[in-house]
This record gives sequence, structure tokens and C-alpha cells, in this order.
Amino acid sequence: MERRTVTIKDVAREAGVSVATASRALGNYGYVSKETRKKVLEAAAKLNYNHNLVAKSLRTRRTFTIGYLLPDITNPFYAGIARGIQDVAFARGYSVILCNNDNDTTKTERFFKMFLRSRVEGIIYSTPYNEALREMVERAIESGIPVVNCYGSTRVPALDVVMGDAEGGCYRATKYLLELGHRKIAFVKVRESGISKRRFEGCQRALEEFGVTASPDFLIEVDDYSQESGYLGAKTLFARWDLPTAIFAFSEQLAIGVLRAARESGVKIPEDLSLVGVDDVIGEVLQPPLTSVRISTHEAGRTAAMLLFERIEKGFLSQPRRVILEERLVVRGSTQQARISGR
Repeated sequence: MERRTVTIKDVAREAGVSVATASRALGNYGYVSKETRKKVLEAAAKLNYNHNLVAKSLRTRRTFTIGYLLPDITNPFYAGIARGIQDVAFARGYSVILCNNDNDTTKTERFFKMFLRSRVEGIIYSTPYNEALREMVERAIESGIPVVNCYGSTRVPALDVVMGDAEGGCYRATKYLLELGHRKIAFVKVRESGISKRRFEGCQRALEEFGVTASPDFLIEVDDYSQESGYLGAKTLFARWDLPTAIFAFSEQLAIGVLRAARESGVKIPEDLSLVGVDDVIGEVLQPPLTSVRISTHEAGRTAAMLLFERIEKGFLSQPRRVILEERLVVRGSTQQARISGR
């Protein structure tokens, strides 16, 4: 015998509530007491009810979908943010459309247009600056779609911004290296990156306190935050006669690239060279374990999603908000006292 499809009327009957109340509880909209919502959810689970979001969107003219634009999902940093966003969205009955733009203007424009066609109710982005990103964010906001920036370009006018204390975190990391006796510190940073600029400002503040000037020969600018960029930048550095005693790479992926270049060049970490990274997603399992400026990517994603849902539920009532998350130093085996003589 063919099994009958369970309807919302069945759920309401099982929970002892009206159909309207069951609909609000399952759809996570309108007022429903915690006790009643619990009864409805338990009834739905017992009956194996599959809530029809398509039918719901037709009734309410809502899609219960948000978009997330990021540069590269294979980078664990962005994967952590994505997980935080999805956890909050799932709890509210929303789905997340995730798109990688590789910081490419064509992909950025195409994915934003897809978000608009799909009638997403909000957008979060974590991508660096490009002209298409600015244009598309402005168009989305003009269309009444809230946009939140989570560790993306601050040159784009999002309604709300979630970012880390990049300057403070890197100030503490550089100060730590200076306290270990390092004076020849190289920095691997990304050109035309606002967050790299803020990170280096924190480093410079620590250097100035110790009366140290950053050598132009030790400022390595790369194209992006990838392992390959870190590898190429470090290989250029290791080919020189005068080596630094420490390298501060402005992302974990950059630091992993430095580790690979060091192994190939016969540079031992931390015996010959101390190494510090940023992000601390997998730093603990690297060899040696990486001293890192820790960013809570999951917390960043959750915070961005909560700001977005406040906009979705309350509209464009509040002023733009900026949330600064703490970045703290985690000391591990990739750093030690500065060596007395060069290689």
C-alpha cells in the first residue's frame, strides 16, 4: 500500500495546535512560545514530516535562502566562516548558496546576479576588493537585500562588517618576536590588501617601540594569501645572502608555503628561522606546530550571520555596525630565541 504523505495538518493535530501555529513553528516566523515550538518540532519528527519550503515561499514571497560569496572554499579559513554561517542559517530554517569567485570580476558579477535571480534574502561576502564586488553590493542594497562583510574588503560599502583586530593581533606577535631577540624580521604580506596593510601597521608599531626599522629587503609582497604565494615569496628571500632570523606570514596558507620553501632550501625551523602565521586553523598539526595569531573563523561566520538575520527580520532600521573580534597569539614550536649569527 502506498504510504500517505504527511501534511502540516497531521503535524498540527499530533501537536494539539492550530495549523497556523504549526506553520509558524516550522517556518520559524511570527510568535510561538518555546514550549509550543518544541511540541510541534517533536510531532514533525515523529511523523517524519518534510516541510515544503517551495510552497512556503510561494505563500510568503520569501525564499528562506541567503548567499555567501568567498574566494576559495579549499582554504580552511573560509571553510570555518562558511560553517559558522550555515550553523546559524540552519537553526533559522534557511539554506545557504555558497559561491567561490576566485577574486575574479566576471565570477563575482555572475554569482551576484544569480543571488538576485534566486531572490536570496541576504548576502555575506569574504572576498578581497574588485570593481564588480563594489557594483554588485551597491546593487543588492539598492534592491533591499542586506549585505554583510565578513573578513572581506572594507573598501566596499556593506551594511555591517565583521573583522578581526588585525593591527592588535600582529602587534602582539611582532612584539613577541622582538622579545625573543629577533631584529631581522621579514614580513610576507599581500599587495593592495586592506587587511594586510592593517596587519603591517600593527607590526610597525611594535618595531618602533623597540627602536627597530623594517628593512625593505625583508618586506615580501605577494599576489594573494595562498600557499603558492608564500612558497614563491620565501624562495626569493632564501636566495639572498642576508637572511632574516624570523618570518611573519600574514596567513596560515602563506606560512605553509614558507615551510615548504624552507625545507627545500635547507633552512631549519625554528633552529635557523622562527616562523609566525595568522589564522590558526590547522597550525597545531603542522610540523613544527605553528606559532599563530588565532582568528576564530567559526565565531566570525556566526556573528556575520546573526547580523544578517537581524537585518532580514528588522529591515534597514539601524545604522551600519562594525564588530571587531579579538585576535590572540598562540605560541608553539615554530619560534625560539634568535640565533646569534646568520647562516
